[in-house]
Amino acid sequence: MKTKNVILGAILAVLGIVMIAIPEYCIMAVVIIVGAAAVAFSVYNLRVIYKQSEDAAFKKTLLIKSIITFVVGLISVICPFVLKKTVDVEVIFKIVSIVLAVYLILYAGASVYSSAKLKSVYPDESKKLIFEALILVAISVLLILMHIKQFGLAFVRIVGLGGLIIGLVMVAVEIVVSKRTATEEAPEADITEKMDQQTQAEASTDSDND
Repeated sequence: MKTKNVILGAILAVLGIVMIAIPEYCIMAVVIIVGAAAVAFSVYNLRVIYKQSEDAAFKKTLLIKSIITFVVGLISVICPFVLKKTVDVEVIFKIVSIVLAVYLILYAGASVYSSAKLKSVYPDESKKLIFEALILVAISVLLILMHIKQFGLAFVRIVGLGGLIIGLVMVAVEIVVSKRTATEEAPEADITEKMDQQTQAEASTDSDND
């Protein structure tokens, strides 16, 4: 049995149950995770991409984008916890998620612009920026849709149901495969044991004859 697959399946199943049971809190968690990812992404850009780049204009654009991304991401993570005593938490997350989504769309637009500028000089970096823009647009659309209440709750529950089913299937498959492997190995062990016994008997006979 592959323990890694069983653990992963169990985690998916538990997450699926949580998403089905409390979808509202899962939406809030997604907003915080996206904000934290924005902070991490901006730090990565400044520590790695910025240092590697040699184009002055690109470095300036990247610096501005990274700083703004860091600030917006930090606000997305901290704001809900700071304002939860004065404003309805659900309203806070809705506002923060929409602000974050709009920012991600603008950031994607800036990435496309940077890609066009770098296409002739840095074609590989240009392709990465386009890919980055597509991912950001997809995340922003998801953030907006998740806060259309009925759609968002239904979407989270469907994803949770999918995770639950996949997790249970992974665990069940590992258990079945493990049992089947054990069943197949048992006769082979018996045959090996009988052969060993026969070899020992023949050796004993040869010894007596000598």
